Order: sequence, then structure tokens, then C-alpha cells
Amino acid sequence: MSAVNPDDGFRSRLRLSGGKDRVVLVMALGVLSAVSPMATDMYLASMPRVADYFQTSASAVQLTLTTYMVGMAFGQFLLGPVSDMVGRHRLMVAGNVLFLASCLAIVVAPSIGVVIALRAVQGVSGAAGVVIARAIVSDISTDRQAAKLFSVLATITSLAPVVAPLLGGMIASVAPWQAVFWALAGFGLLMLSGSVFVVPETLPAAKRHRGGLVGIVGISWAVLRTPSFMAYALTFGFTFGSLFSYISASSFVLQNVLGFSALGYSAVFAVNAGGAIVAALINTRLVDRIEPGTILRMAVVTACVVNVAGLGLVLAGITGWPTLAHLFVNQACLGFIMGNAVALSQGRVPGRAGAGSAVLGTVQFLFGGLVSPLTGVAGQHTAVPMAVSMAACSALALGAVLTAARLARAER
Repeated sequence: MSAVNPDDGFRSRLRLSGGKDRVVLVMALGVLSAVSPMATDMYLASMPRVADYFQTSASAVQLTLTTYMVGMAFGQFLLGPVSDMVGRHRLMVAGNVLFLASCLAIVVAPSIGVVIALRAVQGVSGAAGVVIARAIVSDISTDRQAAKLFSVLATITSLAPVVAPLLGGMIASVAPWQAVFWALAGFGLLMLSGSVFVVPETLPAAKRHRGGLVGIVGISWAVLRTPSFMAYALTFGFTFGSLFSYISASSFVLQNVLGFSALGYSAVFAVNAGGAIVAALINTRLVDRIEPGTILRMAVVTACVVNVAGLGLVLAGITGWPTLAHLFVNQACLGFIMGNAVALSQGRVPGRAGAGSAVLGTVQFLFGGLVSPLTGVAGQHTAVPMAVSMAACSALALGAVLTAARLARAER
């Protein structure tokens, strides 16, 4: 009679449990994954008030965004492999406590320099929830189920860029800038409550890696040396680059080129985000019938064709409704790409979910940071740089996903 591994039983209960407990767990992981857009987009409307309060320049205030993003990228790259060694739960709770404390500290910060430093701390601590949430999904699910859960997380996370700017604008119109960080402290308390009371430890001690700093480097290096993982990760990264090309330039393109008002821009942005959300929900049903890899390739091909066609129309001077259709279809494709790309990449590095999640997060923020300044190189009254960047990123994503499929077959 073979022995039963208690760790396997624990993971099976998490994987197969249904009903209310499962929904609450996924919602808690979604909240943890949404911290980055909440901590950036909610803050944008209050930035002029921060500059007035500290009597400083706009560039100094913009540094508070830069340091947060740097902290988020560094935190994911560090904390992912650390969670493979010490477990998920304690590290996640510690990160959420530090995030909450940094929000409260910013409220009473005496200078813009202190705010800049605290935003870096906020980024590193917020990264714990993002990177560990992805690792937990990989701990408790595989293959189609993982693709489904990652799509659900993407759906929840996609709501944040819609809700956060609206909430931030309402706060900025009636309250001082510190109120934004009181609101973020409330969000941090929600994350902390979820991590303490809802999210369990999903990496048993017997499954953890050892070796201290050398072990951390070794785990990360092993992930980076897995060709199929890196190909799927680059598919994810290039697709995120296409998304950030749109996000960075859409305000100028829709208002200065297409003539929308600020309210009209917000409505178009929300509709496009809704397209991504609906597509992600559809994906959760499709993966029961179609292989996630097949869905991923079809979506990347569609996005590439649409973005190349959109570039051609812009170069021909044709904008208006064709541009709106181009942007909507591209956003909808993201709903079929993101969850499947993450699930397939994480599936290539079993036992190293934290390090894999860390590399995905780093690639994501690296590509987003690289394309943002490129979309404005020709000024505020042209859609050409945005269209070029979106087409180039989706073409690179297509090359990466086709390579990933070939590598995965070779490794099997």
C-alpha cells in the first residue's frame, strides 16, 4: 500500500474545492494583484496638489511614480524566489503590513524627498501581493485550471484602471492630496485582511528550496535558462508593451487627434477595458474546450493583424472610427492572451512558481517602461508613434509565441 503525501492532499483540496470559499480566495488574490494600478492611477489627479503643498516642481512629483514602479519591479524580482524558499503566507503578510505602514507614513511626510523614498518602499512591499498571488495560483492549479484562474485574476485586475482614476478624481475634487493615501491605506488594510484571514500557505515546507542568497540566485537562473518559459514570458511582456503603448498615448490620441472631450476619452477608455474584461471571462469558458496554447496563438495572431492594419490606416491618414475599432479589438485580444500566457509560462517551471512569477513581473514592467516614452516622440497631435509601437510589440509577441510552442514540443 503506497503512502499518502499530506502535502498533495492539501493542494488537492485547494485545487478542487468549490463554492463560496473558492470564490473568496480568488477575490482575495485579485485584490492583491490590483495593488499597482490602484497605487498609481488613484494618485494621478492629486499630483498638482502635491507639488503645491511641498512647493516643488512637477518633475519631482513625477519621480514619486518612477520610484514606485522601480520598487515594484525590483520587489517582484527579489520576493518571488524568496517565497520559493520561505513560503508564501508570511512573506505576503509582511509585505502588506509594510505597504499599509508606508501609506500612513506618506500622509505625514515632511518633504517631497521623503515621499519619493516612501513610494519606493511602497512599490517593493506592494510587489509581494502581486508576485505571490501569481505563485499561489501556480501552487494550487495546473494547465487549463491555471489558465482559467489567471484569466479571472486578469478580469479583477482590469477593473482597477477603470475604478482608480475615477475614485482619485473624486477625492482630488473634494479633499487634500493626503486623502488619496488614506484611501490607499484602506485598500492596504483590505489586502492585509485577505492575506491573514483568507489566503492560506500553499507551499508546504517539504516543497521549499534551500540555500540562502545563493539559492535565490540559483532558482532565478534556472528559470531564466528555461527556453520555453522565457518565450511565453516574452509573449506576455511584448503584449504588455502593446497595452502600455495604448495607455501612454491614448489620452493625447483620443483627445488631440480624434477630438474627444476628457469625459468622452474616459468613456472610450472604460469601453475598451470592458472589452478586455469580457474577453477574459469568455476565456475562462473556452479553456474547458480548447487548449490554452491554441487560444493564445489565435489571439496573438489576431492582435498582430489588427495592429498592423491599424498602423497602415494611420499612415494613410485614416483615423476616427477605424482607430476606435482597432483599439477595442486589440484590448479584447488581451483578455485571451494575458491569463493563458501566464499559465503556460508558469507551467514550464514547476516547483519554481515564485521565481517564474518574479521574472514575469519584471519583464512586464520593463517593457511597459521602455515603450511609454517612445509613444510621445512625435508630439501630442499624432497617432503614428502609438500605432508603430503597438504593431511592433504585437509582431514580436507573435514571434515569441510561435517559438514558445516549438520549444515546448521539443522539451516534451
